[in-house]
Amino acid sequence: MVAAFGRLALLIYAFCLAGLSLATSAGTSDGKIRLLFFSSHPEIMQSEDQAGLAHLATAIQDAQAEEPESYFIYGGAALGPSLLGVLDKGAHMVDILNGLQPEFMAVMKREFSYGLDHLALNAMASAFPLVTSNLIDARTGETLEGIEPYYLLMGTDLSVGFIVLTSHNAIIEYGATDAQAIDMDAVVADYAAELRDLGADAIFLIADTDYDDVSSYREAETVDGIFYTHNFGNPHSLDHQGELHTQGALDGQLIILELERMADRTVTSKASFRDIATAEPDPIVNSLIQSYRSRLAERLSPTIATLGTSFDTLRANIRTGESAFGNFAADVLRGYVGSDVFLLNSGAIRGNRTYAAGSTISRGDIQRELPFGNRTSVLRLTGADLRRTLEFGVSCYETVDGCALQVSNVAIRYDAGAPAGERITDLAVGGIPVSDDATYTVGLSDFLAAGNDGFEWLATAERVPTSNAGRTIWDLLAAHCEEVGTINPRKDGRIQETGQPD
Repeated sequence: MVAAFGRLALLIYAFCLAGLSLATSAGTSDGKIRLLFFSSHPEIMQSEDQAGLAHLATAIQDAQAEEPESYFIYGGAALGPSLLGVLDKGAHMVDILNGLQPEFMAVMKREFSYGLDHLALNAMASAFPLVTSNLIDARTGETLEGIEPYYLLMGTDLSVGFIVLTSHNAIIEYGATDAQAIDMDAVVADYAAELRDLGADAIFLIADTDYDDVSSYREAETVDGIFYTHNFGNPHSLDHQGELHTQGALDGQLIILELERMADRTVTSKASFRDIATAEPDPIVNSLIQSYRSRLAERLSPTIATLGTSFDTLRANIRTGESAFGNFAADVLRGYVGSDVFLLNSGAIRGNRTYAAGSTISRGDIQRELPFGNRTSVLRLTGADLRRTLEFGVSCYETVDGCALQVSNVAIRYDAGAPAGERITDLAVGGIPVSDDATYTVGLSDFLAAGNDGFEWLATAERVPTSNAGRTIWDLLAAHCEEVGTINPRKDGRIQETGQPD
């Protein structure tokens, strides 16, 4: 009902503005507009020498001072996962973004880091609309609560429509099971036509981090350009007039796109980039960020353990096979829940850092590595279902996906070149070959136990009561580190591709 009312108001506003533009078209307006685009900055706890949202605020203000017809668009991937987000479910980021005053924010899969209900609460607390075009509420068939299906930006003499494509992996990877993805081609075609009818001179897509290339919509002239929410491994940040750019938010670059409507009604575009590190931090936004950082530092900064070994949590390593930190985390968690096996999806580990032997770690380091706030569950699986689960997990190594598994008390030998479902050649639990008819208790996160990340068969498995189920995974790991004082994460060959030596 709220979304429908918003669209009706937009139609009325567009009609009124169209009449106004007829009266003022002979004035000084030159039919130009500038779009300022940034995305993918959910963490306020970056190092002190790294430019952040306070610098972005000043860069936006400077651009708007140069050209008043400059409008800031936030491309999403902002509400999580993050250190503080685990505690307040992304509310602090809404508070900060309210200070940046975007025209709207695109909803990407990472906005679902803390669940659909918390996304709705964050949407209601924001001073700007949140937009997704291709996700609806599976329970009602309507637009998600508090979310708009598109956005029409109305400048003085040029209007731009926006369609937001949220990855269906919001459902698979982030557990937004009450959301439903609808046909993308139909969404783009239908909303593009509706926005044109509302008076849009140009239409842009904003594409989630999983969409490497949706240029077909521009090539078909359904839309005029595409902003890609910037992400590791995503090759593009902007596609306009057939020109592709790779610079974006992860490089600290504010994208500035100048649009101009020509006499024949076509709209041309010109892109430039501004390094936000060249701007001084905005004092108001910086003060707000520092207040959050101080409160978080009090909780997370104290050292809790020394590292006896070196290891890393780099994305390219932790999602492609056995990981020292993955082994450590899975072993510790299995000890807490008392299961035969523990499985941890590599996508839960997000630090993307390297740690040196002899250095120390804090609670904040552990929370940075495991920022989602997941808790433990224990399932009872047959050997056949355990094998099926591990088969799927090893298949994710090839695609460097978050569904790649880290394991405890399991030995896996697999052939990466074998057909899917037939890759595991040897499988043992506690040194004993797995029997398809035997049963095993399997510890894992509540996220995996709910069938997310592609493991849908786990959602109907038998639940086993367990201790420590109410504590977050990162808190259990931090407690262990504090108890033992020194930790020694290392690989031990528990997962091996058969072409590798034992």
